[in-house]
Amino acid sequence: MKKFDWISFAIVISLIIIGLMMIYAAGYQPDADIPFFSSQAGRQSIFVIGALIILTGSQLIDWKFWSGFAYPFYAFTIFLLVLVLVLGATIKGSTSWFQLGWFSFQPSELAKVGTIMALASFLSHHRTRVSDNRDLMFASGIILLPALLVLLQGDAGSALVFLSIFLVLFREGLAMWIPVLLFILALLFILALKYDVFVVLPLLLFAGGVFLLASMKRKQAHVMVSLGIFMLAISFAFLKQLDIVIGLSVVYMLYAAIENFLSKQIRQVVLLTLGVTLLFGFAYISSYLFNNVLERHQQDRINVWLNPEDCDPRGSLYNILQSKIAIGSGGFTGKGYLQGTMTKLNYVPEQSTDFIYSIIGEEHGFIGSIAVIMLFLILMLRVIDIGERARIPFIRHYAFGVVGVVFTHVLVNIGMTMGLMPVIGIPLPFISSGGSSLLGFSLLIGILLSMDSSWVRSRRVM
Repeated sequence: MKKFDWISFAIVISLIIIGLMMIYAAGYQPDADIPFFSSQAGRQSIFVIGALIILTGSQLIDWKFWSGFAYPFYAFTIFLLVLVLVLGATIKGSTSWFQLGWFSFQPSELAKVGTIMALASFLSHHRTRVSDNRDLMFASGIILLPALLVLLQGDAGSALVFLSIFLVLFREGLAMWIPVLLFILALLFILALKYDVFVVLPLLLFAGGVFLLASMKRKQAHVMVSLGIFMLAISFAFLKQLDIVIGLSVVYMLYAAIENFLSKQIRQVVLLTLGVTLLFGFAYISSYLFNNVLERHQQDRINVWLNPEDCDPRGSLYNILQSKIAIGSGGFTGKGYLQGTMTKLNYVPEQSTDFIYSIIGEEHGFIGSIAVIMLFLILMLRVIDIGERARIPFIRHYAFGVVGVVFTHVLVNIGMTMGLMPVIGIPLPFISSGGSSLLGFSLLIGILLSMDSSWVRSRRVM
């Protein structure tokens, strides 16, 4: 047990205890006489016991078992994701739950573990290279298959979490142009929804012109690059007519294209024009799908994030407003445990699940909020350290998959309570109420700690 990572284990236990305390605070009514195990905190305590059994019991299993069991476990979770589409219960608009009496089980939480294990096993093969297109497609398929099945269930938040497992591929040497392209597409998506799809057009044209002129060695080109950036700023700052801005952008792009034609750099012009066209097409399709395909409640979730000024403060914006008020009312030190007025009066909907961070902010203030973030940060840094110091590829791949999932959950959940992220309904690891989430994350971390201690012991013996 000297080789066991007690620090990571202690952090997980601390987060579980914090979660149980906050869930109790969420349902606390000083005048109500409710039996403990009939309350939400009482039911959660049963899952806490199960989580402790998983965390400790997984330490009895050697890492080689998880490596050999990866593909069957992945196939089993895929089977559950398909089965829930047929036999699952619909809760909060998502058909992603098995109703087992008083307990609702969400197989996507188990599928995250199976997906990371299967990807780690595939990448651990000595002939696998992410630079090889066939291997890259197979690895991407391992991630995208459960993500697609979860999306079909109507749970876009959990589907997004699966995409974070791509971090493993970037760690193993995936080309950097892919994350750059993804960042550009995400930026275009946001701009097309927040403003107007035709606002994206002048930006793309100006960017294309700047790129073409910057690739030339003539002094005049560099002058025109600076002039183009200045024109872009002036156009958006002072010209309210979008058609004038687009006209200036077209002229600037044409000038850049003519300069490159004269310099016999025709290939660059063709490729960049095609790229600008495809990117604008992506922005246009994103805007069209948002306005014509998504349901009203799905549009509201994104509008609350991007266009809160257009949302009804008593409707779709209500959750975010109450959450921000609760967090802000806590001040620097908070109102004290069980002293949160907004928590007692249940002003924040879903305050024990998706918006549980608002209770931390109200009752424990800035200090408590930062403390929770620091616990997650230290846990993720230690998981990265486990992956980097392990010479066994399977453990390294698994560790980075765990980091990707935990980071996405923490970032999105805390971000959406403060209006910085869209409300997509994913829990805060180990803290939010819910048995599926707690047991799934306990298994995720328990397997990693088991593999780490097994590897350290075997290394000491060697």
